[in-house]
Amino acid sequence: MRRVILIGFMGAGKTSLGKKIANRMGIPFIDSDHEIEAHYNKSIGDIFTEKGESYFRTIETEYIEALDLRDDFVLATGGGMPCFGKNMELLNSIGTTFYLERSPKELAHRLYHSKTSRPLIAGLNESELLPFIEERLAQREEYYKDSAVILSRDEQTPQVIENFTDLLVHPLQKS
Repeated sequence: MRRVILIGFMGAGKTSLGKKIANRMGIPFIDSDHEIEAHYNKSIGDIFTEKGESYFRTIETEYIEALDLRDDFVLATGGGMPCFGKNMELLNSIGTTFYLERSPKELAHRLYHSKTSRPLIAGLNESELLPFIEERLAQREEYYKDSAVILSRDEQTPQVIENFTDLLVHPLQKS
């Protein structure tokens, strides 16, 4: 079974890279936030506002548990998903996790120029963004670094991830 799980801070490129990997490997691409929004017919921001973060994180845990019933896929997780409860342990148990490591400065640049609305940073101006990312990333990295594979910026390509996945799914036989 081929299950690729991309983990990292918002703006790291999980969705963009995930679509490319899925296309290259010929397996479905899943964005957890989009699937949760479609299931609840509400945006993540609305779920947070109406029910709170704890409720949303419980939904994410249930979502991860349900993924075990699926076959091959490439999953782009929400940035906070691995950092709640035993979610990182669950993610590692259902597939091969890849942490897309990016510097706070690069994340700030990418997020500031992003066309995607991000509720968590919606009220921040450019000068507030970098300190916010540095603080949040410092809290989250302990979870992210529990990934099976940590990829530097230069390693974040569909070919590298497919090669890692092939090795992990079909380890080399010792003669």
